[in-house]
Amino acid sequence: MQKLILFIAILLFIGCNKNQMSFINIEENMNNIEALNTQEKAILESHIKNAKENNYNLITTKELKNKLDSGGDMQIIAVVPRGIYILGFIKNTKNFEFNNNFSGIWEKDTNNPQDKFIEFLGDKQKEIIFYDNGEGATITAAIWAKKLGYENVAILIGGFKGWRERNFEISFDIPECCQI
Repeated sequence: MQKLILFIAILLFIGCNKNQMSFINIEENMNNIEALNTQEKAILESHIKNAKENNYNLITTKELKNKLDSGGDMQIIAVVPRGIYILGFIKNTKNFEFNNNFSGIWEKDTNNPQDKFIEFLGDKQKEIIFYDNGEGATITAAIWAKKLGYENVAILIGGFKGWRERNFEISFDIPECCQI
């Protein structure tokens, strides 16, 4: 019984740890960076810096969920390895793998054909939202989309981890269109 009480006390302590990272906290304090812990601040500052430098937008999981619920016309692409993608994704998401560090050379940034990427992106006017699991591959994807002439490009803050943290719906039904 004492071990059980100790175990519960440890869980409560860990669960209340101020330094525990939360993508929800990052999203809800984008305009109040001082409310974030050190790790959350670093993530948000990095997202903002990269978005400004590379001229793409940032979108929160709540904003994406609202767009999906209202039937928004957008393209969502998970830039994670195929094995990760099939474990669950945001509904109607296509999968196109990119490497984490942008090199500026297509063949170094992905093993997939550029024409398939362009096909996945579709209309150059359509909103395109990239997400990953925090590895940084979204930056590579967003930069390539911008280089290829797509204007309305965004990265999902918190990526799939943030989506899951909010307990939003996850799909396992791979769209027929989206298999490489």
